[in-house]
Amino acid sequence: MKKTLTVTCLSLYLTAPALALPSNGDFETGDFTGWSGDLVSTGPVDPNLDPHFSIVPHAGPSSSYVAQVQNDDTDWLATLFQVFTLDSLPGPGWTMDITFWIQWTPSDSTQDTLQVQLYDLGITDTVDLLSGVSNADLLGGTWVTQDITRFARTWGGQNVELAFTLSDFDLFTPDTLWLDGISINQRAPGSVPEPTSLVLLGSGILGLGVKRLRRP
Repeated sequence: MKKTLTVTCLSLYLTAPALALPSNGDFETGDFTGWSGDLVSTGPVDPNLDPHFSIVPHAGPSSSYVAQVQNDDTDWLATLFQVFTLDSLPGPGWTMDITFWIQWTPSDSTQDTLQVQLYDLGITDTVDLLSGVSNADLLGGTWVTQDITRFARTWGGQNVELAFTLSDFDLFTPDTLWLDGISINQRAPGSVPEPTSLVLLGSGILGLGVKRLRRP
């Protein structure tokens, strides 16, 4: 930004709106539009028609309905996923993050597993989206925000997959996964991530009669 002489200036850092991903990231349509399912025994399924997947009322943080995934003794591994085109970053210094709310109720959290991954379709590059998230947070329900800037620099403009996988290893089912508020956001240089906001206006800088103003 150029230096400005003796002007009134208002500078706002804005985040870009949520991106292409989730088609239906908050499940308020009441169905799984945009999403697909996969079961270890059955293979690919339509989550709108398979009982392992449902939209249920729940005390989720951003809406009155959440996606529910459950497994059973036959299909002990169940995946809800979406393939989408990852937007490219607009320019140098921009970042990208993914945010979602998640809650997990396994029969045994020391043996059962939960995976949330973002990867290219050749499965050569994978991001663990639960890195650093504790089981205690998952059991209680938590917002997760992960930086995916590096991944976006490589795979922006290409098809990628986001997958939520519920696995049972203690032979007691069902285990349950709830999801809500899934979004991907781009952030301009200098902006501060805010998981539940599409636009961040809190870092405006107002200068009156300032002889020299330089953007940080």
